[in-house]
Amino acid sequence: MESEDIRQLRQRLGWSLADFGRYFGVTAQAVLKWERGTAQPNDFALATMIQLRSGLDAAVGEQQKQQFINGLKRALLTGGILALLAYLFNQED
Repeated sequence: MESEDIRQLRQRLGWSLADFGRYFGVTAQAVLKWERGTAQPNDFALATMIQLRSGLDAAVGEQQKQQFINGLKRALLTGGILALLAYLFNQED
């Protein structure tokens, strides 16, 4: 995933730099470095971002996209990144 892909993903989710960073356990400045291409997220974060993008791509219509994003937020707020991954992989069922 390239730096521009990370920026586009964050914007599609409607998350600020700080929100995106918090969900991945980093600062807003770290996310900005990812988006500028001066630093790379770890492999775990990259794999999660790829799953996030796939989930957004699969959402049909604005309502389904918003439901997906709301589910992501609930998973992240209640259980962190592991809950997020469980949520993402269960979307395929």
